[in-house]
Amino acid sequence: MKRLLSALALTGILMGCRGRIGDDEAIRSLMESDPLFNILGVIDGQPETTSILLAGPQNWYRKIYRDSVVKTYTINVVGDSAYVIAKWYLTGELRVITGYDAVGDTLTYVSKPLHDVAERHAIFRKVRRRWRLSKITGLKLYPQSGTPAFTVDSLVVIGSSSGTKVFRDPLTFLDTSDIFYSPGESVEVRAYVSLPDTLFGYIHHWRGRHHRDAMDHDSTSGYLVRTYTLTTTPGRYNAVADFLQKESLDPASTTYLSVAWGFPYIVR
Repeated sequence: MKRLLSALALTGILMGCRGRIGDDEAIRSLMESDPLFNILGVIDGQPETTSILLAGPQNWYRKIYRDSVVKTYTINVVGDSAYVIAKWYLTGELRVITGYDAVGDTLTYVSKPLHDVAERHAIFRKVRRRWRLSKITGLKLYPQSGTPAFTVDSLVVIGSSSGTKVFRDPLTFLDTSDIFYSPGESVEVRAYVSLPDTLFGYIHHWRGRHHRDAMDHDSTSGYLVRTYTLTTTPGRYNAVADFLQKESLDPASTTYLSVAWGFPYIVR
């Protein structure tokens, strides 16, 4: 009888471990296939323009070494809920374009080392034995070392038909039902930052391709602002408010420091 009880207990332990492994694998698979967790495409890419006539704050881009990205998913399953912390450790370059080569058909640039971390949290619920995304936070991008001179205090996202959302922490949870937007909707983003004269601000978004729009500083109201139009193609996307310390875009400086707050949205 003792042997039978021990065998049953061992079987229960093994089944529990297998269930936990199966849950982790299922949740990882969902994140790997969900565009809301594909954060690289919205912050990595080519410059907005290849014209040196527009030299200045638009002549830059991040080049992230995708083969070197280290992803970590910390998954804590409690009953029918799973709490996830996702982090991406990024290595690459910030490229600041300085002009063309002697032939005139190849851009020249100054390269600065990039070592950043992107972080997002999520909650999954098990419904009829299948995991479903229930809540998701915004995205936080920050340096692995060093601190920018400025701080981001809050973001206000104003959709022309979806209403207003206020973020005082990019890692605040949102219900998935709260991130639906209409095709072609107009969105205004206001960023309240300290020391706005020390940084450049941009909005990254997807509309057929990656777009990066510079934010204007409204000196009267004290915030940075940009209005853009969402894609008309239904899907799951990320937009990112990106803030770089001004020295980062100075070819003569070795500094690269940035902070970005991202927010997920579903167009339907």
